[in-house]
Amino acid sequence: MQLRHLKTFMAVASTLNVTRAAEQVHLAQSSVTEQIQALEADLGAALFDRSRRRLQLTEAGQRLLDYAGDLLGLADEARAAVADAASLSTGRLTIGALETLCAAWLPPLLVRYQAGHPTVRLQVKVGGSGALRNDVRSGVMDVCFAFGAGPFEPDLQHEPVAEEDLVVIAPSRHRLAGREMIQAEDLAGEPFLVTETGCVYRQMFESAFPAGRAGRPRLAGEFSSIAAIRRLVETGIGYALVPRLVASEAGGSLAVSPWGGDVRSVPVSMLWRRQRVQPPVLRTFLDAARQGTATIRSDDARLRHAARSL
Repeated sequence: MQLRHLKTFMAVASTLNVTRAAEQVHLAQSSVTEQIQALEADLGAALFDRSRRRLQLTEAGQRLLDYAGDLLGLADEARAAVADAASLSTGRLTIGALETLCAAWLPPLLVRYQAGHPTVRLQVKVGGSGALRNDVRSGVMDVCFAFGAGPFEPDLQHEPVAEEDLVVIAPSRHRLAGREMIQAEDLAGEPFLVTETGCVYRQMFESAFPAGRAGRPRLAGEFSSIAAIRRLVETGIGYALVPRLVASEAGGSLAVSPWGGDVRSVPVSMLWRRQRVQPPVLRTFLDAARQGTATIRSDDARLRHAARSL
């Protein structure tokens, strides 16, 4: 068995879709199909049932999946151990984050890390919380950043590295504009824009305004993009509850007021795959994140300008 075939197999097994698996492993669909066929020929067994409209793992495929993650993990650990012994500090690091964190929070950290490790090639991907965690677990991604403190999957390690205040955003000339702090009762019956159920931003709303509680805001619409919600708030359609950095790029087009609820901030967590030996490149990045993120602020204009010039 070739390790690259196993990695491709895990991508197909996790998505049950050749197109999405090809995107994950950065191969053409034909190459993904060829690698799966080569792996099946090597093992002498069909790994996927192709007789239905959607791929399904066969019993043999499920058995292989039980071992594939461990085999790839051991290979990564072996590479890390060899690299550590050779004191190698070069390589590629794939980092994932929510769209908001990629745009307004992550760049200063990347600038600082790149300044100290210029030979490391950084690759940054944007995704939803669930997709980011899946990519880290499968080895497609080395580390990701998302809002929330867990609980997360047991094969992931996580650590909070920063805290973002929650704020209520409103149109700049709305009746609540200029409030020093907004409480839940101030928003009773008001139109609110939220993300889709299951999204981390939606969880912030549901925690602030539990279902069934009297005086809950009125849901005016669900949207898949937090950036779209911010722009719609600017037009006067409604309010939204978001981390402060979501509003940091809006200038004076929004009224931004601190949230006065029971939970007034949300952690930013760093997640990476649990393994016995961490690759040196990942270890240095985790250390840099621990040291640097506490000083990062979303209004650090100088560092954001430096990030854009990379």
